[in-house]
Amino acid sequence: MPATLTVVESGPVSVRDLSTMERTVALYASDMPTSYRYRLADDAKLCDWIVQGAARLGLEELYRSAACTSGYMRLWVEDEAKPGHTAAHVARFPVEKRFHLAQRMASMVSLGPDPEISDAAQERADRPVIETARPEVVVAA
Repeated sequence: MPATLTVVESGPVSVRDLSTMERTVALYASDMPTSYRYRLADDAKLCDWIVQGAARLGLEELYRSAACTSGYMRLWVEDEAKPGHTAAHVARFPVEKRFHLAQRMASMVSLGPDPEISDAAQERADRPVIETARPEVVVAA
């Protein structure tokens, strides 16, 4: 089911130029079915959905959402996520099953036959953002 977002025009997007978390957010916003199950040789299909989700969100929102999600995940792993952090994350990704699927599939692409991530994407991945307020754009499925 596609995300309910306004399509934003952005330039060409390369999966290589996106971090794993950016790929996760893009997959969540794409037309990837929530019931999707990975099959061998599906990397091209996943990459198409990543590009679709990135184009749908626009790169600025994609980068911001991924940074906020990275920040939340770091807090969550350390068991330091407060209710406000969790509320912001849930507001951004209301379908938990879809978010976890997007995470797994983004990892599959990142571990696949061409796992390269550009230096710029890696630099963005190293700058998480902590948010507590409800995000402006909800990546709703």
